Order: sequence, then structure tokens, then C-alpha cells
Amino acid sequence: MKTLFKAIAVASLATATAAQAELSASVAVDSEYVFRGVTLDSDATTSATLEYAISGLTVGAWIADDEAGETDLYVSYGLNVGGVDLGLSFTDYSYDSDGYGGQQEIAVSASVKGLGLSYTDGTDDTFGTDNDYSVVTLDYTFGNVNVLVGQIDVDGPDMDHSYFEISGSLGQIVGLDASLTITGTFDEGEEAFGDDEENDSIVIGFSKAFDL
Repeated sequence: MKTLFKAIAVASLATATAAQAELSASVAVDSEYVFRGVTLDSDATTSATLEYAISGLTVGAWIADDEAGETDLYVSYGLNVGGVDLGLSFTDYSYDSDGYGGQQEIAVSASVKGLGLSYTDGTDDTFGTDNDYSVVTLDYTFGNVNVLVGQIDVDGPDMDHSYFEISGSLGQIVGLDASLTITGTFDEGEEAFGDDEENDSIVIGFSKAFDL
């Protein structure tokens, strides 16, 4: 899942201390595409990531073959201050399909001893006008399991909702890193998903990372 990959990337850049530049790539296949608790494509989705990192600074691109044809471009910086991992990032979301518009987000995060907190400020022009929104997440990692809850607040339409993610590694299967994520939404606004129902999903993913 994209969320899991970004969490790993932020954790990696926040703890990086070496000045040596690194170029890496990864490919992934997920049973469905779920982002922040919402299913964006119920079919299996293939994605690829390309990243360049040096001294805590990471520049990357994420592309998927979902029905919207999503491409994400992002830049982030992380450092450790007094045992606390701090991160700052900017992400631009764009789509090949008409009617999807795009989003831009600035996010700040902090984590210590497995406990993490993040705040994201975003703008969405999907509906032809700029709609501001914010995302607050709280998560805890123990062993290879991460538990996260988040709240999305949208200015304008009543599309606020909360979501949860429980994700973990299943180890390696036929040379691929396998993961399992249980995710869904709750406390939705009346216009959040149209059907006024909670969204719950179980996502199985397989990925492979490469150093270039």
C-alpha cells in the first residue's frame, strides 16, 4: 500500500545519517488500492517507486496503474533531534483520467519510541474549485505491526471522516516482501462516500526493493 511505503520512507529518511547519496526503486502489487481507509480501486493495483536520497533529503515519484492513473511526486526531509525523529514533506498528486483534478499536501511528523504523530495540510481541486483539508494521524509501531488512526477534515462539503489501519509484515514469500493491512473508515460525513456506509478492506501486498 502507498501509505505503508510512505511510512517506511519517512522512517528511513528520519534516521539517515550518512552523506552518501542513494538511488533506489521498488515495485509492488496490492490486492486493491486503499488510501486513508478509502478504496480507490477495488481491482489489484501495480505500482512503482523511484527515490533519490542524501543526508535526510529524499526526492521521489510513485506511479500506479489504478483506474485514475495516479502519479505522486514528493520531496521530504527528516532528522533526529534529541531522540525524536522529525519529518517535513511536500507531495503533489496528479491523475491521467479527467475529472480527478489533483491535490497538493504539506506534512509535518514526529515520532519517538514507536509512537508517531503527523499533521497534513492539503488542497484538492477535484471539483473544479480549491477545497482545503487537513489530516491528523496517530500511530504506534510494535515489532513489525503498525496501528494507525486518522481524522480527515474537509472545508466545504460534509466529507469529514476518520479511518484506521492495522498493517504488518508477513515476511518473505517467493523472494517478495509480503504485507497484510486491515483498514477502514468510521464517523463519516453525509457526503463522504455517497452510500453513507463505512468502508472496510483487507489488503494483501507484495513488493520488491532494489538499490540502483
